[in-house]
Amino acid sequence: MDVRIFNLPHEVNDWTVTRSIATLVHSKEFTPRIRDENAVQRPINFKVKLNPSKAGGVGNDGSGILTLPTWDIGLKFLKWVEDSPLKIEGKRTKFRYPGSALPHEAATLDKTPYTDPDIEEEHQRKLWDLSERFRVNAVQFGVFYRPRYPSNDKEPLKPRAFSIEWEGRYDIDGEGWLSFEYDHKVIRITLGSEMKDHVGSSIAVNFASIQKIAVGYDGDPYICFDTLTPPVFEEIDFHRTLTGDRKKDGQKYRRRIGSINEGHRVVAPYAHHLRLLVYNGSFDMASRFKEMCKIAGLSESMIIRCEGQNKVEADRLGFFVPKRLYHLRNEFKRLPWSIAFQLESLLHNCLLHTEDLSSPLKEVQAMRKSPNYDERHISALLRHYHEKLEVRSTRQSPLKCFEEVRKDFTIADSTLPRGNFLCSHVTFTPTRMILEGPYATQSNRIIRMYEDYLDHFVRVDFRDEDRLQYRWDREVDGSTFLQQRVGGILKNGFELAGMRFEFLAYSSSALREHSVWFMSPFDHPEKGLVDSEFIRQTLGDFKDTKLLRQPSKYAARLAQAFTATDPSVRIHITEWEEVNDLGSEPYLFTDGVGTIAKSLGDEIWAALCAGRGDRGEGTVQPSAYQVRFLGYKGVVGVDEQLDKLPGGIRMRLRGSMKKFSVSEVEWAEIEIAQSFEHPNTCYLNRPLIMILEDLGVRLDSFIRLQQDEVAEARTINDSSLQFRNVLDAHGLGRPYRLSHLLHKIEDLRLDLHARHPAPGFDNTFIRQIRQVSMMDVLRDIKHNARIRIPESYLLVGVADEGPAYKAAGMENVYTLPEGHIFVQRVRAIGKPPEGMVCLFAHMKNVVVLPSVGTRSLASQLGGGDLDGDQFSVICYEPLLPSDTDEAANYEPAKTWTIERDSTVEDICDFIVEYIKSDVLGLLSDRLLVIADQSKYGIRDENCLWLAQLCSQHVDVQAVDYPKQGNKVDIDNDRLPRTLIRCKPDWHAAEIVSPCHTDYYESDRALGVLYRSITLENPEIEPVNQDGQLELLTDPISQRLKGLVKPHLNTNLRHEGLPAMFKRYVDELNYICATHVLANTPDNRLTEVEVVAGTILAKCSQKRWRKDRIYRMRLHASTLVRDIQRQLIEDMGSANQEQLTDGLSTAWAAWEYSQRQNHAFGAGSFGFIALGVIFDCLDRLGGVQVPDLDVETDNFEDDNAFL
Repeated sequence: MDVRIFNLPHEVNDWTVTRSIATLVHSKEFTPRIRDENAVQRPINFKVKLNPSKAGGVGNDGSGILTLPTWDIGLKFLKWVEDSPLKIEGKRTKFRYPGSALPHEAATLDKTPYTDPDIEEEHQRKLWDLSERFRVNAVQFGVFYRPRYPSNDKEPLKPRAFSIEWEGRYDIDGEGWLSFEYDHKVIRITLGSEMKDHVGSSIAVNFASIQKIAVGYDGDPYICFDTLTPPVFEEIDFHRTLTGDRKKDGQKYRRRIGSINEGHRVVAPYAHHLRLLVYNGSFDMASRFKEMCKIAGLSESMIIRCEGQNKVEADRLGFFVPKRLYHLRNEFKRLPWSIAFQLESLLHNCLLHTEDLSSPLKEVQAMRKSPNYDERHISALLRHYHEKLEVRSTRQSPLKCFEEVRKDFTIADSTLPRGNFLCSHVTFTPTRMILEGPYATQSNRIIRMYEDYLDHFVRVDFRDEDRLQYRWDREVDGSTFLQQRVGGILKNGFELAGMRFEFLAYSSSALREHSVWFMSPFDHPEKGLVDSEFIRQTLGDFKDTKLLRQPSKYAARLAQAFTATDPSVRIHITEWEEVNDLGSEPYLFTDGVGTIAKSLGDEIWAALCAGRGDRGEGTVQPSAYQVRFLGYKGVVGVDEQLDKLPGGIRMRLRGSMKKFSVSEVEWAEIEIAQSFEHPNTCYLNRPLIMILEDLGVRLDSFIRLQQDEVAEARTINDSSLQFRNVLDAHGLGRPYRLSHLLHKIEDLRLDLHARHPAPGFDNTFIRQIRQVSMMDVLRDIKHNARIRIPESYLLVGVADEGPAYKAAGMENVYTLPEGHIFVQRVRAIGKPPEGMVCLFAHMKNVVVLPSVGTRSLASQLGGGDLDGDQFSVICYEPLLPSDTDEAANYEPAKTWTIERDSTVEDICDFIVEYIKSDVLGLLSDRLLVIADQSKYGIRDENCLWLAQLCSQHVDVQAVDYPKQGNKVDIDNDRLPRTLIRCKPDWHAAEIVSPCHTDYYESDRALGVLYRSITLENPEIEPVNQDGQLELLTDPISQRLKGLVKPHLNTNLRHEGLPAMFKRYVDELNYICATHVLANTPDNRLTEVEVVAGTILAKCSQKRWRKDRIYRMRLHASTLVRDIQRQLIEDMGSANQEQLTDGLSTAWAAWEYSQRQNHAFGAGSFGFIALGVIFDCLDRLGGVQVPDLDVETDNFEDDNAFL
């Protein structure tokens, strides 16, 4: 209902009137609307719009419109103000002439939350205060550099200067303006005249990327931006054809570009710092600009007024002119690729400019002539130099840094765990190429096939400048840019360090991270020239198949060979067969699942354990594996009946597992993508909470679970057992086997804190790990609603094979009834009848689904299947919904097909389109926001539409997009906008403290849970808080002395320990510098983050943090196992003498870590040594702790073991 407002004070605004009306309609006396008992109860929403003053200015003409959501509320309001008139600013206000509101406006008010007018008023005030623009005379891109470094400690450090590498003038023939876009959190420089030019360009500097801004005068005023990442460049159509439809006219009129012009394109990869010359008006420009930065929310400490000696001098040194770059590349080509790659990384990662790089290059060229240095040594040295450059003192020159690194550098042989290799990584952003590595990466079938040519394979990522995935606003067209930048690299390849690389393929999981494999062709002694086309042709028999006309599915099938897998065992062609699926299309009961004999499962598990640091001890042998085998993929479950059948068949694969044909191979390897030796924990998350809440689950059920989870996290300091429980529950500390170590220390009858008569073993380093672990858990709970569900597990699904055996003639076979499942961990959910043959009774840590009925149960659960999908098995009563809906059909989408055989260019086009249309996360996020804003929750029509887009919209499936190739076109499919401008508070980006003008307090469960946790940055205490203790006097050493002493080889010397420790610290430093969320010089992980296996830095994209954590953990695990191997060669096969020597070396390493206890890396190095000590003791007879009242041997004579 619309109601006219009269007799308003002329000086009041919309928000003043809104506040006055809210005191009435939100009062206890004004009875709230009666709603569905399951709907969220919210304050009544309404809208006020005052008519502007006819005399102009900021006042009103005394009248306006009040819009209320329904006629019932409107009529009640009119009667209320008639009986009790409302006064605004002391003046009696009149409300008259009810009428119908616009249907869309009334409906939106009815289902959206009321927003505090103070928030909107402050937001509008900020926009008004930031509406002023600054005239730009010149745009300059370049680099900051040191003209001179101090020659001694007393010489003062001179300020940095700025080398102008490219300049564009806009003061005579052009036009440039600087403005603040508060809603987008950017400072935008718009270049070009709307009066003269058809096309202009813009430079957008994100607030989050700004480190410092220098403001000063150099004739004209100047502004220097020292940013973490390059700005965003766009092209603008000034004179586009307008239709009059604001929605259409506001779309795609800006285009993403990589540079302003050709001259800028040359230097853009290396010189991204921005300097502006600004028009000098009649006011103090520098002061006004600084004031506007403060209004926009930028820290005052960021803005530096540069005057006198602090002035930023600007000159033109031409560090990146084409001639210099050409000369440098020619020098790189004369070096081995691994060395040239490291030199390229110094340049491309903006650590050195060409002049700075010339001195280290000469040193490298001299080292190449010396017999003391081989290729491996020099490349490892440069990799270490890269890391040291990022943390060097501002007073230290690059050459001095190189000399120090070279003087102390050592290298040793290292062995990677089976299934890993050293891989170099390349990230292409819109302007740059970022180089990393090489570091340990999980291998795949192709990498293992060409393990003598590993330098010819690189992992390539495509990301935005901040290393997050590409995202742009509705008005920005990114498709043309992606076709040129990403498509150009994919189709044309790139040159790096003197080698030419071409696109090879991708794995399905890597594609989701916008990552692919490239290779450089090489000559093979048996196969001849091996290039990307040769490898693709050898993967399967694709010729004359329908698959070749389906580029996305063809690429997905090639991706099977590039899935990260571990090798296991080879199987003969006579030992496996393909069998029919159970059920009928499209809902097969056995979709993606087969079986293996127990004997084959034993061999696979033994092969996997041989490559594991713990040899598989303390784990349950899996009942199922996710595999890749020739052209098959899926899950195989252990079938104990197979070994009993005649014929020697040990593996049965289903037709649904076959993705493409491979020429008959006599022997083939079973590759393991995942082994399911333990159940995964089942967690709540934001989508699940939103759905369960709308299905009738009570709010207090979620609150109680979160309180329990938070309480457990906060009790991490109570005991070693509690510390271990938190680590196990959240998968923390695994690279260093931290939970295992704590358990072994507990076996020594020790706890974190002293409990008479046992002393406590806690120290500063262990406290730091607990702080980081607790912060990680609480952050996950707050920002992801990641809350453990009791009595519940996340398990891989397999099929009941009973019906298959029944069909083959076996009698007395038990089969699961329709709709029933079987789960066995500690106990079984359900128990098969005794005296009958049950094909799944032995299976653990899986959920067995029935193979009978009208439709597969997996297909009813989000359209799942059994090729590796994991299912949440929830037995916790308070979370079981009182309401359920029928399962959707989830019918398979049609696959994108072309009229000819596809080529690699078609695959490249698909990758570009995938990156552009990878919107599943966007759709899911928009669904949750609208569900929060709407009183109808997930049943809002927009939410249902979004859910359909996510799962199945006509022939489109966002989930299956990588395989089916049908994109979700969010422009033509009417991506719904959020219902109101503000977003729920739980949606606040993790990366920054949210501005309260952009969010409202959500009254849904997610909002209540989010606000109940306050995160504080942990104050990590310095590592030297414990002081320097006497060696081996800590409680752990005291307990171990008596156990270790009888086995020590006192004749063994350990002179190599200092070098081992230094190499460990060097690699640990590299891990801390490489696996960060943003590549900036001062951004590094801490040692305790690596040990805990997490990254605490804030990030707005969860997938990026997850990927970086995965890579960091794999890298750290490789380092830990390398040190373990240096302490004892092979724990699993070691004899008595080798165990004794290993124990002696590990004990000396433990002692050495205590000598270095204040040094970076000492704590984690000690953990590795301690783990080896416990492993050796276990194999030498176990840990037998004496009674606590028996005095411990002082062991004084053997302290100096080094």
